[in-house]
Amino acid sequence: MKKFNENYVGKLLDYISDGITFLDVNGNIIYMNKFAQDLTERNLDIAKNKYFSDIFTIKKTQNEIETYDCFTEVLQTKEPHICKKPSILITRTGKEVEIKCNFIPVFDKNNKFSGCLIISQDFTERRNFEKALQNALRLNSLGQLSSGIAHDFNNVLTTILGNISLAKMDLNEESDIFGLLNEAEEGIDKARIMTQQLLSFASENKTEKEILEISELLKNFVSFTLSGSNVNCTFNFPKDIMNVEGNRSQLGQVIHNIIVHSVQSMPVGGNIKISAQNSIIQKKNDLELEQGNYVILKIQDNGIGIPESDLSHVFDPFYMSNMTGKDMGLAVVKDIINQHNGNILIDSIVGEGTIFTIYLPAILPEISKIKIKKGGIPRKHAKVLVMDDEDIIRRVLSKMLTQLGYEAHIVEEGTSAIKIYKEFLDKNAKFDVVILDLTIRGGMGGAETMENLLKIDPHAKVLASSGYTTDKIITNYESYGFSGALIKPYRVKELDKILLDVLNK
Repeated sequence: MKKFNENYVGKLLDYISDGITFLDVNGNIIYMNKFAQDLTERNLDIAKNKYFSDIFTIKKTQNEIETYDCFTEVLQTKEPHICKKPSILITRTGKEVEIKCNFIPVFDKNNKFSGCLIISQDFTERRNFEKALQNALRLNSLGQLSSGIAHDFNNVLTTILGNISLAKMDLNEESDIFGLLNEAEEGIDKARIMTQQLLSFASENKTEKEILEISELLKNFVSFTLSGSNVNCTFNFPKDIMNVEGNRSQLGQVIHNIIVHSVQSMPVGGNIKISAQNSIIQKKNDLELEQGNYVILKIQDNGIGIPESDLSHVFDPFYMSNMTGKDMGLAVVKDIINQHNGNILIDSIVGEGTIFTIYLPAILPEISKIKIKKGGIPRKHAKVLVMDDEDIIRRVLSKMLTQLGYEAHIVEEGTSAIKIYKEFLDKNAKFDVVILDLTIRGGMGGAETMENLLKIDPHAKVLASSGYTTDKIITNYESYGFSGALIKPYRVKELDKILLDVLNK
């Protein structure tokens, strides 16, 4: 061991991602590779010839620090000592690092004990990743729970909103009761937005992309994130701001994480300014972006700011923030923006605030084709078949359709819907519109029912109805053969409008 060739073997050991330390027969350090030096924050020149426990100081409890004297055991038994659990190493500067040390006896060519090898593994980042995984699993479970709750809540809101809108139809608009019902509707509208946002956060469909109105997306998710905080937000969007193509849930997560970061940087309150503008990025640019049209978003707060030395690391996993400690929030933001072929920049001044600048590929607005509506089917002659597994929804929807002048027929699940549709078709009394709830407990749901209806009648006009606003069928109904989507909850006027649109196609 005394003849250890540091110049040759040492260079090789410096490439190992574990701490390698050699002790002599007395337990004194004769070599530490670069990882071990970085781990303990002590250079070899300082650590050399010191008893190893003077360098590897292990924390036992919050109030007691002990030396980790496993060398004595190896010296006595001449057997390896493998640590079963990680310990907390106190570095030179007092930083706590979670490590796992294994002590291996070393023998010379005459099988004489000549020292000990310590292999030190840094478990800190691994533990952080394990915690992040556990949090992700918990969030996934929470997402599934909140998704189910939001769906059921939308069913309740459909009943309330439907009955309120029916009651308003028989009232004078100048009456006090009409005004009270208007206020109730406004409250339900806010609840509807909240459930839609919950469903977006909980959505498991992370790859599905759609054309998004960026101003609407920002306002919804910012409002949701700032709810209950002492931070205000102002928006500045031009009227001609272009749309973007992306995953609503993922981009919502980007907005949420940045706004959370801004709120935490303003513990006593403050203001966030959000603006957007259209831009054309040329082929040669410093942003690592493809040539084309982009929407540029700026999210600016007046918080405590980020030191210049930290700006290059804020998007690193487990970046240590003075506000949140180690977290993945901004690393997730960077990853999502990259997935959308965009870019994100950050600029900050300590004491003044932070600006996040996001570049997202834009979708050029297409000139809408004017459709000439043909003579529609009078409501009093239009037959509507409704399938929903909630009795209270069936009742309120039947009242709404009857009030509007439609002939309503109600069923609970898919098999009954197919049966009655075929019966009416055989009598030359075809249903003009069918409304299918996508989620049916214990029965055939809307998607399967739709497939069977199209086999019976390829020209069937069918609306997909659901409280799951992020459902892939709702966001892309035409690909599944539906003529439209009816999102719960809805008013009488909203129901009437979509029915007339479908009837006049």
